[in-house]
This record gives sequence, C-alpha cells and structure tokens, in this order.
Amino acid sequence: LDTRQDAATSTVAALSRLRISTAVAVAASCRVSRSRPLGAARSLSAAATSLTESTSRHKIPARRQPSSSLVAGVGVSPSSSRCYYSTTAVASLASAMPENLTIDKRSTCSPFYGLEASSNNDDDKETKEPVEGDDEDDDSDDETSGNIDDNDDDEDDDVEDEGEEDDEWVEEAAANPLEPQYAVPLPDRLHMPIRNLPTSEEVGTIHLSSDVFGMDPIRPDLLHRVVIWQRNKKRGRRTAKTKTISEVSGSGKKVRNQKGGGVARAGHRRPAHWRGGAKAHGPKGSIQDYTTKINKKVRKLGLKHALSQKLKEGNLILLNDLVLDTHKTKNLVAIFDRYDIGGKYGASAFVLDDADDDNGVDLEDGEAVDVTPEYSIGGVNVNFKVACRNLYNVKVCNQIGGNVYDILKHEKLVMTLSAMKSLEERLSP
Repeated sequence: LDTRQDAATSTVAALSRLRISTAVAVAASCRVSRSRPLGAARSLSAAATSLTESTSRHKIPARRQPSSSLVAGVGVSPSSSRCYYSTTAVASLASAMPENLTIDKRSTCSPFYGLEASSNNDDDKETKEPVEGDDEDDDSDDETSGNIDDNDDDEDDDVEDEGEEDDEWVEEAAANPLEPQYAVPLPDRLHMPIRNLPTSEEVGTIHLSSDVFGMDPIRPDLLHRVVIWQRNKKRGRRTAKTKTISEVSGSGKKVRNQKGGGVARAGHRRPAHWRGGAKAHGPKGSIQDYTTKINKKVRKLGLKHALSQKLKEGNLILLNDLVLDTHKTKNLVAIFDRYDIGGKYGASAFVLDDADDDNGVDLEDGEAVDVTPEYSIGGVNVNFKVACRNLYNVKVCNQIGGNVYDILKHEKLVMTLSAMKSLEERLSP
C-alpha cells in the first residue's frame, strides 16, 4: 500500500511543478470506481500531497483512527479501504467527486485526448521516501496485510497497472500540451490547391473569389433563415381531405336486428370505427401552406456564407474533374479513403460537378468529331454518379443544386473546377 501511495504522490508532485491543477492530476492519474476502492484512496492521497503545500491543516475529527501509515494527512486502512482526511480542501474534494467517476483517456472530453503514452518515463519519475510511522502501526499493518486473500492481491496488481498507465498519459500530457487550432487568415485562405481525384495529388493551385468564398465573419442567422426556408419549402402545401359519413360509399340500410343477435347494435355500414367507414375528425380540405418567403439576395448571401464556412473549416476539397474509368463502387471507395471520406468511420461529403452533357462528341464545321469520352448525365460524370449510388453518406449533384442545407449537413464539400467557376459567376455581384 505504501508503494502505491508513493507512486501517486510522486506523480502529483511532478505535475505541481509543471503548474497543472490538482483536479486534473487526480482525474488523469487515477480512475475512481466502486469496484476499485484502493484506486480511490490512492487518488485522494495524491490530491492531499499537492494540496497540503498551499493550504493550512485543519484537523477533522475522525470517528475511527486508521491502522495504516499516514501519507500527507490521508490514512488508508487495508481492511476497510476507507480514507481519513486531515485537510479541509481534501474533504471537500472527496465530497464533490462521485464514487463511480471514470475518466478514460480515449474520451474526447478528456484533457489528454489524442496523446500517445510514453514508454521511457521511468527516468523522469521521482521517488519519495515513505513517511515514517509508529512501530505499532507498522506491526498492525503487517498483521492485517497478512490476512489479505489472493483475490485482493490480484485486485491490487490491477490497480497498480492502471496507475502506471495513467502516469504515462499524465507525463505525456505535461510534456506535449495540445495547442489550439486556428483557421488560416484571409486572404491566404483563398489560395487553394487543386487535386487529382484518383491519386489525390496536387496538380495546381487557384485563388478563389473573395466575394464568394471570403465572407468574414460568418453569420449563423443567415444560415438559419435559409435552412428554415428550405425545409418549409420541401414540406410544401397540405390539401388533404377525408370523407365524412355522408360522403363515404356504403348503404344506409340497417345491418342487423336491433336485439336478439348477442352483438352490439348497429345501423348502417359507414361508422368511423368500422373497416371501410368514414374518418372521424379528419382534415376537411382546407389548404395549409407551410412555405415561407425569403428574399433572393438573402438566399444568395446564405449560400456564400455556407461556402465560406467550409473553406474556413478546411473541409473544402477542389478537384480538377470527376472522370473515372469504371462505375464500380469499390474503386471509388478506395479513392475516397485517400480523402478520409465514406466508409464506416469516414466523413460525409457533398459533391458538386458541372460537366458538359456533350457525351464525348464535338461539332466542327457541322460534323461530329469523337473526343475523349466523358459521358455525363445531369451535369455529373456518369461513372462517378453510378458509383456513388451505394454510398449512403455521399451525395452528388450539379452545382445548380448546391444549397445551404446539404452543405451544412455534410462534413466535406467536394467540387470540381467547373463547378467552382459556375458558382463564382452565379453568386458574384
């Protein structure tokens, strides 16, 4: 037990020199759970070691004295796995921390997310001398520890392994702190590389129009207005009408005798609770129009801000074209893997194209001349369009169908040079 406490104490002491808060140190170095009481005790003892350096000691009357050695004012009894505190700050920390708190380093909310554990950290650890206790306490600890079962030993080994792993992540976080990511400032942001679709290699660069892709700051109110307008327009008008008892088809003759049949009395065949009957309290045919009005300039400005937002995020991919040799989906999936698009864990993408529907035929002097076959349907390369049909998280359309809702819904925005030029011509003032 002293060894585990010394390891936790040295970890927090090292973090205190790096000006890392005690709460982060406790959360990162130990996992507190009901099934790991020794881990909870070790985390609290580590917190006490750091807190006693800056706070004064206030004795808290304990109902029962611990039988083990004291480390920084925190005692742990091996038999009961309870902690006894002699610092007010530690007592408040213990009351505020849930017993079943678990902070996993793989969680995105963890301050150590994205760091790799260091393997060579034994040289940086500092070893502290164990706190000397009375001989009587040491004798009682030896007697008590001699009665621990093999299951408790296995549990202690697991706690030590978890502690060592957490210490590695703590030291790695202290050595390599995460730096905040910032967007590329304007006008450097408008300088975009052009990539080749099959190889994802850069084949050139282009400077985007600041009137379309250089909106700054981004206005979420415009994006919200355009999205609401799109969804209301898709809902459209409601003109549903149901038939009443007087309108539904069926005879008015009495179905059966009023009495003597052993069943409920019934009149005609058109009641609302019968199959083929009328509809009770249904719509009466009044027109419900869900569409809303929005100015064309606001729609155009919202599309500009959506394009500028994708460029600011770094999620805009510019391709020279979408020409593919085959319509097989597996080949396109292999290509999208280079861009981290599609698949089970890849990003969703909204692809815009503006291919000419010439179907590989060019006219010269009134005669048809065969050129490189780049067949397209609806302004999109036909092989690319067919290959995308089985990809549920990839949507492809012509640039005329580019809208704010789909741009914001998908993580990546992929467009060709022809689509980019058409958008700039259409949205430029």
